[in-house]
Amino acid sequence: MQLLSAIFKLILLVAIQLIIEQAPQLILGHPEITINLSFIFIINCLLLLFTSHYKWFYILQFVSLAIYAIVLVPQLFFFNMFNFYARMNYIFLSPGNFIIAFVYLLIAAAVISGIVWVQVKLLKSMRRQIYVVPLFALALIIAEFAAPTAEFLSAAAIPTKDNTPVNDQLIPWRKLYIDYIGNNNIVQIQKDYHKFSKGKTSITPYQCNIIEDETSTTLSPTIQYLQDTNANKDFLLLMESWGELAEPKEQEKLIKHIKTLFKLQGPNLTNNYTLEFGRTCFHGNTSSAEGRELLNMNDEESYRAFLERNVAPPHNITQFKNQNGYHTIAGFTASKQYGSNLSNAEGFRRALGFKSRYYYEELSKHYKDNKENTYKAVFDENLIDSILNESKRYEKVFAYALTINTHTPFRFDVTNNIDGKYYYKVKRELFKSFKENQQAYDQFYRIASIINHTFKRVAEANQTGDASTTTASRNSTGIQAKPFDRILIIGDHANPDFRTRGLYNMKTVPFLIIRRRN
Repeated sequence: MQLLSAIFKLILLVAIQLIIEQAPQLILGHPEITINLSFIFIINCLLLLFTSHYKWFYILQFVSLAIYAIVLVPQLFFFNMFNFYARMNYIFLSPGNFIIAFVYLLIAAAVISGIVWVQVKLLKSMRRQIYVVPLFALALIIAEFAAPTAEFLSAAAIPTKDNTPVNDQLIPWRKLYIDYIGNNNIVQIQKDYHKFSKGKTSITPYQCNIIEDETSTTLSPTIQYLQDTNANKDFLLLMESWGELAEPKEQEKLIKHIKTLFKLQGPNLTNNYTLEFGRTCFHGNTSSAEGRELLNMNDEESYRAFLERNVAPPHNITQFKNQNGYHTIAGFTASKQYGSNLSNAEGFRRALGFKSRYYYEELSKHYKDNKENTYKAVFDENLIDSILNESKRYEKVFAYALTINTHTPFRFDVTNNIDGKYYYKVKRELFKSFKENQQAYDQFYRIASIINHTFKRVAEANQTGDASTTTASRNSTGIQAKPFDRILIIGDHANPDFRTRGLYNMKTVPFLIIRRRN
C-alpha cells in the first residue's frame, strides 16, 4: 500500500512538472505539441540516489525552473535570446514603464517557490519509498535511448482528397509527441548563439526559401519596389508586429477589410492611386526587418555588422536615393536611444545616411505621449503627419518611418482610439480568429487604424486634384508640394506575444503598396 501511495505521489509530482514545462506550448496553440520532462528535472531526481537532503532538491529545482524561464521568455517574446538580453538597457531608459513587469517577476518567483515547495513536500511524504523517484528517472533515461518517440495524430489533422482538413478549425494540424526527456531548446540556443557570435563580422544577403519560408525571393519589397528613380516621392512605413494570420481564409478577410478602408477614402484616393498586396518572409526581430527593407540583409547579425563594423551591405536604398538627388527623411515614434546591442536608433539612421531624422525627443514637444506599451513614444499617426509635412518642402523625397505603438506588451488605448460602432462591427462581421482573443483583435484594430490614417492623409493631399497644378500647393521655398507617388507599408514580424502568437504564420509578413496612377 505504501508503495502504491508513493507511485501516486510520484505521478502527481511529474504531473506538476509537466504542467510547468508544457503550459507555454498549449497556451501558444502550437499545432505540434511535445510532451516531455526537462533533463534538468531528471538529473535532479537522480541526485536523490546520493543524498536525502531535500533542501538541495528544492534549491536545484528552483534554479532549474529559473533557468527554464530565462531561456523560455526570450523565445516567447523575441526571436533570439541573446539579442533579447542585449536590449536590457531599455529598462534604464524608462524604468517607470517596467514597474508592472517587475511585479510580475516577483509574483512568478513566488509561484515557482510555492510549486517547488509542494514538490518537496510530496517527496518527503514518500519516506522509505523515495527510491521510486530516482528509479523513475533512470527508466526515463533508458527510454530515451531504447524507445522511439511516440507520435499521435488527431482526426482533425487527416486531410481530405482536396488536402483540406476534416474539421474547419484555425489550426488544422494537431500532433502530439511523447519524447521522454526534453532537450530544453538546446539546439535552438546553440543556433541562436552561433548567429549572435558571428555578428559584427559578416552580412548575409536577404533571401526567402520556398520550402522554409513559403515564398521565394532574393529582394526585400522595399528594394524591389522603391530602389529606382521612377518616382519623385517614396514613403516606406515599417509597421510594428503586423503579421500574417496562419489561416489563409482569415488573412484574406483582413486584406479585404483594409481594401475597404482604402475605398472609403473616396475618389481623392481611389482615382489617383492603386492598391496591391503581397507577402515576404521574415527572419528575426524589428532590427532584422530594418536591415531587410533598407539594406536587403537577412538577420540581426548582419544589422550589427553594418552598424558596428561598417561592413558593406548588398544594397543601401538611402544612399542610392541620396546619390540621385532625393532628400531622405527618417522618423521613429520612440526615443533615439532605443536600439540593438547597446547602440541606438539614431546611430543606425545616421549610418544609413538619412539627412533629416525625427524621434520622440523632437515629436514630444508637439504631441502627447502614447501609453499603449512600455516604450517612451508619441502616437504613430503623429509621426506619419510629421513625415508628410516635412516632405512638402522638397521636390524629391525618400521617407522612412518605423512605428512602435503596437509593440508588445500592447494594451489598447480605448479613450483615444476606439470608435465603438466601427470597432465592434468589424470584430463581429469579419474575424473568426479574434472572437476569443481580445488582445489580438485590439492590436490588429490599432494597426488597421494607423494604415487608415495614412490612407486619409494621402487622400487629403489629393483633394484638390493634381496638387502640382495649384498655386496653394507651393510651399515657402517655392517648391510644388506634390503628394507621394508610392507608399509601401510592410510588417516587420509576426506578433511575438505568447497570448496571440499561435494565430500567426511565423514565416511571412504582409505588405501593401500604394502607387500613383499614370
